[in-house]
Amino acid sequence: MRFGVKHYLLKPCNESNIVEALKDVVKEKQNEEEAESYMKLMEEEVTKNTVSEKEEILKQFFLYQQVTDDLKEKMKSLIEEVYPSERFYFCTIYIDSLLTYDHITDVIESIQIQLNESKAIITFIENKIIMMMSTSIPEEEVNLLITCLLQPHEHEYSIVSTPPFAKENIDKIPKLDEMIQQLFYQPTYTVINHQSWLSFHEHLSADLEIDLEKIMFYLKKQQQQQAMQYLQNFINKLKRHRISPKVTRVYFIQIYLLLMTRHSQYTTENRVQAIGGELEDLQHLTEYVEFFENLFNRMIEQVEHPKKYSQVVKQMLQSIDEQIENSELSLQWLATNCLYMNADYLGKTFKKEIGQRFSSYVTNARINKAVEIIEEEQDIKVFELAERLGFGNNPQYFSQLFKRMKGFTPSEIIRSNERD
Repeated sequence: MRFGVKHYLLKPCNESNIVEALKDVVKEKQNEEEAESYMKLMEEEVTKNTVSEKEEILKQFFLYQQVTDDLKEKMKSLIEEVYPSERFYFCTIYIDSLLTYDHITDVIESIQIQLNESKAIITFIENKIIMMMSTSIPEEEVNLLITCLLQPHEHEYSIVSTPPFAKENIDKIPKLDEMIQQLFYQPTYTVINHQSWLSFHEHLSADLEIDLEKIMFYLKKQQQQQAMQYLQNFINKLKRHRISPKVTRVYFIQIYLLLMTRHSQYTTENRVQAIGGELEDLQHLTEYVEFFENLFNRMIEQVEHPKKYSQVVKQMLQSIDEQIENSELSLQWLATNCLYMNADYLGKTFKKEIGQRFSSYVTNARINKAVEIIEEEQDIKVFELAERLGFGNNPQYFSQLFKRMKGFTPSEIIRSNERD
């Protein structure tokens, strides 16, 4: 009995009793093992659900731009539970190529196996794996682990680690875009440690302006190198002031659109399609630099080898250039005084080959000419410009038109040149 034997035998014994006793022992043992297995399974399921809930809270916290009070409270509770007396930090893996769901979950599972699961919560949003970890897990160890997991598969990736946070600093946790903002200025296969991250974000953003007309002026003069140097100087300012990638992309789109307006063969639809096509896939600053370098080369080439127009349109373009300062210049005036042809025919032919109405082309030409004059004669007055370019004694209308097309007034350009 002291050995836990429930059934014991006495002599003389009955064989059938022995068999029944053994069956009872085996059955009881099986029941105990099944109960133990069931309890273990339930514990694993509870743990799994708890981890999934933690991962979901972490994902939602970084997924939404505006964090609700309820979500913030959940995040606070999560931090209190996992890191009650420890500091924690975030490590983000940015993978250039989109991975399948199974592949990402495999990577996450491999990381969890290697790390202390109770101190690391891992989730993902698209091609970004986000890890919240205790500072007891060194970031160097994490970086080495990630490299070993991803490099054999030839994935292009970068790793960003934030400085440590305390549970009281939940409001200081950066948004996901802010967390990986520095990657925009870095090549792939970049590892950014928390010191580098902190140094990058210590600089405050500043409002910057770019004189797009200078780029246009250089390109019209076929000075590609000067145009590229001016753009590069502006990019260096963006880097120094830590302008966010979103704002930087807006600057580049503005530059692109303005440059495209100089080429009449590009319609509004063409420009929108180009933004969705040529610019959409660019991810890093170096790619934008290469894009504009190629664009400048193409535009210079178009200036050197212009599109061939019919003889009639060539005469119209030449007449516009010669009469740009004539306040009476119009399609009807040109047809009557220069080409002696039907105005309707000239208008349709011009629109077909140039892609713009005659009046729009003349207005663009006058405003572009005004920019050139300002660059060459920096002390010129606005009323002199208006009178010289065919706007008569209406400098106010000229300034309004100029601002609508260029985004700023001629006076602002003149003052900017004076400061330079």
